[in-house]
Amino acid sequence: MTFSEYLAARDFLTNIGQPVITYILLVSILQVLFSIVYFLKRKDNYYRYLIKSVYISTSLYVLGFLFLIWFHLQIYNTVLIEYPEFLRQAIPVESSRLIIPMWIESEKLYFWSMAASVFVLTVQRRKELVSFLGIVLSVFSAIVFFLSNPFKEPLPIVHNEITMWYSALSSGDGRIFEMAGNLFGRITFYYNSTYMWTHPPMLFIAYASLIITAAACVYMLIRRDPMYDEIAYRYAKAGYILLTLGMLIGYPWAIEAWKDSAWWWDPKISGSIMMWVLYTAYLHAHIYVGRGKMWNATAYLGIICFASLLFTYLLTYIVPGIHSVVQP
Repeated sequence: MTFSEYLAARDFLTNIGQPVITYILLVSILQVLFSIVYFLKRKDNYYRYLIKSVYISTSLYVLGFLFLIWFHLQIYNTVLIEYPEFLRQAIPVESSRLIIPMWIESEKLYFWSMAASVFVLTVQRRKELVSFLGIVLSVFSAIVFFLSNPFKEPLPIVHNEITMWYSALSSGDGRIFEMAGNLFGRITFYYNSTYMWTHPPMLFIAYASLIITAAACVYMLIRRDPMYDEIAYRYAKAGYILLTLGMLIGYPWAIEAWKDSAWWWDPKISGSIMMWVLYTAYLHAHIYVGRGKMWNATAYLGIICFASLLFTYLLTYIVPGIHSVVQP
């Protein structure tokens, strides 16, 4: 297995994955149309078209995810980071393979959208709620296609690191010592870390569940139906459990990977704690939901919680930090 085979696999992923995500975008446009028409007409045949479109887009998301799994397996099989003899005193291993999860870089939002689509199918009996969620899913799909397409340039940061490493080996680049140390750290504490396979997916699945909570809270304010509050509370509990476990798992990972840095001041960590406190308040407020105007209060709080979730996610892209793609 060689570097050229890795490049061939990357090109092949683009060729087979780009049509899939294009079809997802086209189906998402139909979802918006069916959702709007159902809102206006309230006819079951339009809802049947809507739910079929959700099934199709979810299936396409899963198909694309299988392609991503294949590509990650190809990275493992084709890319071997072999450290030259003169580096072995500084690097404690002779070679490393990349075991990269499917929820990093541009794949993060794709994974979140796929999980959200699956959760929407679990509430398909609530026609009005699903018609609203169909629009939400369409917005996510459009954002994935235009801003976070995992097939257009697969794993650009990983690709750049692999390319620079092979280039340095062949050219005798004097920065190879620094590159070897950085790459070894990235592989050990990030790409190949056990925590990477548990911490992020738990959070993204939690986020997907909390989308249902937010949508149900909106409908609680519109319809004044306690049924929507029950739905919001049920999915908030599931999301909260995953959110809490994911954050707890992130703690020992941070100690292991960033022990020499003041990682606890990272904006993303501070935002996550703020979000967790708000969802704790939401679940606690539900104890008093039957008292007076607490129906509205919990619904508004649930919407604020989701706004904090979006803000926490966006911190990765707008504020420098150890979780951030923005350079300080």
